[in-house]
Amino acid sequence: MLSKFLDPKNDVAFKKIFGTEKNKDILIHFLNDMITFKENGPIREVAFLKTTQDPETAIKKTSIIDILCKDEKGNQYIVEMQVAKEKGFEKRAQYYAS
Repeated sequence: MLSKFLDPKNDVAFKKIFGTEKNKDILIHFLNDMITFKENGPIREVAFLKTTQDPETAIKKTSIIDILCKDEKGNQYIVEMQVAKEKGFEKRAQYYAS
């Protein structure tokens, strides 16, 4: 059955919904709903950054993330859609965090 709505679990649809300047307010609401800020107030503004992270050397793997953004205080957020358990996700998350 076809639907007129995009499935946000689809990678392309997820990026279209949360990763565009046009829908920046949706991403800000999403981040504020998902993250509890104890000391700082909620996110009010984000800037989208390059999502392809090139390796420092040719041996390392290029990393492509769904959405990378930075808030007005300089904090960076990686926003990924993960539906199923994927082999190696923990290592990828550690790499992103570093």
